[in-house]
Amino acid sequence: MKPTTMDDAAESSPALKAFSLLEIVAGMDHPPTLAELTEATGLPKPTLHRWLAMLEGADLLRRMPDGRRYELAARATALAFAILSNNSGSTQRHQILERVVGRLGESCNLTVLEGSEVMYLDRVEAAAPLRVAFQKGSRVPAHASASGKLFLAMMPPAKRDRLIGTLTLERHTANTLADAESLRTELGRIRRDGYAFDDEEFLSGLFCVAVPIFDRSGRDCIAALALQAPVVRVSRANAAERLPTLREAAEALAVTLR
Repeated sequence: MKPTTMDDAAESSPALKAFSLLEIVAGMDHPPTLAELTEATGLPKPTLHRWLAMLEGADLLRRMPDGRRYELAARATALAFAILSNNSGSTQRHQILERVVGRLGESCNLTVLEGSEVMYLDRVEAAAPLRVAFQKGSRVPAHASASGKLFLAMMPPAKRDRLIGTLTLERHTANTLADAESLRTELGRIRRDGYAFDDEEFLSGLFCVAVPIFDRSGRDCIAALALQAPVVRVSRANAAERLPTLREAAEALAVTLR
């Protein structure tokens, strides 16, 4: 989404001006700095500082750990999640997930990228034993999840490099890709093959495989469909068997998100 300038909101109410600033931050392809927001909004720095402080105080924006960049905060992402979860396609998406889980016998997630994290837009649990229970709205780090690595791999290179530069590559298990070079190598493989694995990279004993969900143009990855299972049932040795069913479902889910 191309950011809009706040000139469009110049004659509007303070509420709409605040929304316009949030829209600009959300529309940028990386967490912006103050200088980038000054250029994007056309506002004087003192005015922009005042608006940013107000949105931070309302838990709509937050500064990243480096103190220089801004991203959407919990309240804003919760609102976005509620809108996506309750729009006209949400029931249809849930039914598609239920069918996939019924065919494959493992839990599945519909995910979107929110900053440096993956958020579960919807999830259906399998009835099988030894499953890991996550909920709608759960978040996992992008670098340590199949969906997250998929989003990173499918981005334009410049956007991907900017985002990787902002990530804290925390190690969660012995298998986590906790350095940028290893992560970039893995992302190259994912982009080539069109799917991603999480081989006990976030939780020990858990294996995931994710496929992309593209926009109408077929170029931008707007969401991902991921299957989760204990490694005793799904692993690198047999995960590819699930790909045709997952890809078919991903195409159906894409229609509901357009």
